[in-house]
Amino acid sequence: MSERVLLHSVAARPGSVLARRLHRSTAPYGELRPLVGPFSRPIVRISGSHDLLAEAAASLPDGAARAEAMAVRLRRLGVELSWGEPDLLPDASALLRVCEARGVSSVELVRTDPSLLTEMQIGSFFHAYWRRRNLRHALLRLQMVARFSPVPATFLDLASDLAFWVGVRSSASPQEWSRFARSSYVVFYYHRIGRGGWPGHENLDLEVRRFEQHLRLLRMLRFRALSPAEVSAFHDDPRVTLSPRSFVLTADDAFRDTVYALSAHGHLRPQVFVNTFAVGGTPPWTFKKPVATWDELESFAAVGGVVASHCRRHPRLPELTAEQLADELSGSLHDVRARFPAAPPMLAYPHGLHDERVRSAAEAAGYRAAFTTDAGRNGAGIDRYCLRRIGVKNWDGSAVFLWKAFTGERWPWPLERLRMRYRQRLTRRMPSSGAAASSEPHRASAGQRSRPYPRGPSRP
Repeated sequence: MSERVLLHSVAARPGSVLARRLHRSTAPYGELRPLVGPFSRPIVRISGSHDLLAEAAASLPDGAARAEAMAVRLRRLGVELSWGEPDLLPDASALLRVCEARGVSSVELVRTDPSLLTEMQIGSFFHAYWRRRNLRHALLRLQMVARFSPVPATFLDLASDLAFWVGVRSSASPQEWSRFARSSYVVFYYHRIGRGGWPGHENLDLEVRRFEQHLRLLRMLRFRALSPAEVSAFHDDPRVTLSPRSFVLTADDAFRDTVYALSAHGHLRPQVFVNTFAVGGTPPWTFKKPVATWDELESFAAVGGVVASHCRRHPRLPELTAEQLADELSGSLHDVRARFPAAPPMLAYPHGLHDERVRSAAEAAGYRAAFTTDAGRNGAGIDRYCLRRIGVKNWDGSAVFLWKAFTGERWPWPLERLRMRYRQRLTRRMPSSGAAASSEPHRASAGQRSRPYPRGPSRP
């Protein structure tokens, strides 16, 4: 569409303390923003063609966040959006009142149109790192409402963020609040689980012993495994909530060793993403480690495993032409469905690489969800084509693995740096090892199977 619409945010009188603080403010929705998410600034007013605005406002209730919801709808229609002159606020107290009113209004808007959740601020709770999420919960629990005046400039970011979520919580039902701010799951992704590593990259593999240890920890802490159907239900159905101790097991490239290791845990519905033109071979990106055959993948599926698409070869999708992109995405889904007619239409982007064009092509090809390699937890407001995953490595001890299980994030860099220095000193003291261990696939016996984890989303 050629018509242009202006979006209006908020500002303060030039030269004021509030203006300087707003200029220095960080992104209000957190640092883990996905490809598709809320606008970069709060929207309080919208102007443009009357007909366009009337179409965007259809069925939406009045309220402080209505302009944001209208902007989301217009963006989806392809309307050109630009930032217009902001509305001036007299002081910080006025800013907090606007933020709280937007939180209250947002709840009613997503009740009316649940699809708005992924692109409005109300869907952004899990775009923040664990520190900010926990701080929000703590301050809300202590009823430290951001209504005091004047607000110290140092705390303006925190106060305005808290004011918005105070508004959401005051208007949401307990089930809605759980969905917005508590329900989430973490996705673990692996490459090779087996013995013997890639030359120079041995610790990128995960030993079977370490993998089994991690699963025991999840079972002890009563984490719940999710199937692809349960993941889809969580993102589709606004009534579905999840325990924060929910997880999904995934593995890329379908290494034979990995398929065998995951087959012992079919009750966890592990997902293996396969390059369909590499099945049964040893392509360059696997460092001569064999990929499972179709027969081995069928045996994996027979015990509860899930086979899904990782494209046909292992391309860098953003670099492909439209024709190549369609071949990799549509073609690989067709290849998987030819062998597994009931396979869920899920995709793992090779190398985790994706952009708006790749995302749109994945949706057009018929996929219902796609996984990146971006770290973080997945809440209901995360776009289903930008789902996050956290990698698990052989050097992840129990503490690091549990950190990833609870936060969905990487081990903090200062601690990681200390750990790397410790490992380097330890390696220098150890004598050189002999030949690498055998890389034969590890087959777990029936007696090694773990008891099933509790699974599944809960409904109100």
